[in-house]
Amino acid sequence: MSKKRSNEERANTASAGSGAATTGVGGVTPGSLAALVGLGALSALWALFLWAELLLMRAGGSPFCALSEQVDCAAVWDSAFASAVHGSTGLPIAGWGLVWGLTALLFPLLALLRRAEGRSQPELYSAIRLTAGAGAVTVLVMVAVSLAEGALCLGCFGTYVLVGGYAGVALSAWRNVGLPQPQQGATWALAVTAVAYFVLLYPGTHTPRAGGDEGRAALPTADPARDAKVAEFVATLKPELKQTLSDALEVYRNGHREPLDPPRALLGPADAPVRLTEFTDVLCSHCADLHKTLAAVRKGLPEGSFAIDAKHFPLDGACNPLMRGSKAPVRCLAAQAQICMEGRGEDAFAFSGALFDRQRTLTDDKVYELAAPYMSREELQACVASPETNTKLQADIALARRFEITGTPLVLINGQVARSFPPFLYAIVLAEGDPNHKAFATLPAPDPRAREQHDHAH
Repeated sequence: MSKKRSNEERANTASAGSGAATTGVGGVTPGSLAALVGLGALSALWALFLWAELLLMRAGGSPFCALSEQVDCAAVWDSAFASAVHGSTGLPIAGWGLVWGLTALLFPLLALLRRAEGRSQPELYSAIRLTAGAGAVTVLVMVAVSLAEGALCLGCFGTYVLVGGYAGVALSAWRNVGLPQPQQGATWALAVTAVAYFVLLYPGTHTPRAGGDEGRAALPTADPARDAKVAEFVATLKPELKQTLSDALEVYRNGHREPLDPPRALLGPADAPVRLTEFTDVLCSHCADLHKTLAAVRKGLPEGSFAIDAKHFPLDGACNPLMRGSKAPVRCLAAQAQICMEGRGEDAFAFSGALFDRQRTLTDDKVYELAAPYMSREELQACVASPETNTKLQADIALARRFEITGTPLVLINGQVARSFPPFLYAIVLAEGDPNHKAFATLPAPDPRAREQHDHAH
């Protein structure tokens, strides 16, 4: 009788354990753990994809999410916050997304395995919930950064959805779980995050920094003598910058070339060995970055090394027949105003820089205000409204179309399509426009995908 009762007790205990495994503790079920595994895996894969898009952008290409000034992940990726994160930690924002995704994937996977073995895993539940909380806080910070930059980051939005789903399960559906064994759970979370961070640190530190800052930082600040060899400059570049320079040279060697008409106005001598033609839009963040790069290149090279032929391609249908609709006509006014400043040399360059510096708050009145040191409002208004100014703008747009422009900035070196990568612009001017200068033979072989990526961007 005693033996029979013992067998029944064991059976009841096993049955109760089976029921607990099915319904879970505080809402923890195999299904919810499996959902977390899936969300963590998707987050990691999405972060890896965004990292690849970031590398494409740093190489001069256009990421999938750069659709307009308002819908542009580059504004967030190039923000001061993102630059500070990359500079201080060695990982870009996308790299940290991958760290979080791997951590978020590992803990529920371990919990499922332990559950299958019938082992207790309360510290893993705490680690999962702490990871979810960290992800939710990060999402709020990134949303604030996007709002501050005035741009919607579509790539980031995908991350927000995945992290939000993860937090919904771990924090909301598991709200009765609490934080069992919180110290052990926190230790697990920190340890796994640290391991993932150090594994990704090498590729993180070899990812070019935001907005051309690293490329411009590589340019010499002192005035080199003309006989300074290109090899001296190439030797100073980091390996990843050498690779991007090699890719940019390959794009230039095989780029679209057409004869150019005589320039209306040049910043620099007409007989300079390199003529750089730029097509820009005043609200284009990459165009603003190009202007900073040209200022740095001019400062780092002897006077007369190259000339700038500034042209305009406003991304607004109010004045550009190649664009649909009119959402920001200040683009047209700014282009016309810059045409009116042509022939004023340094003043024209400074005026363009002032417009780019204030592009996120630019209005018609601000354009006239920034032009005031160089031209009265009445004079500028008359020039902007003149048929001659419109004729010049339409000529710029027609020339850009000949080069099959798909976005700004479009850069030409001696009439051939090129990238706006700072070390490339510096090196090609130093080499007097020769992409086959013997010093470039020391660079690594160009990536076979370089031309394809550039064709996709332009």
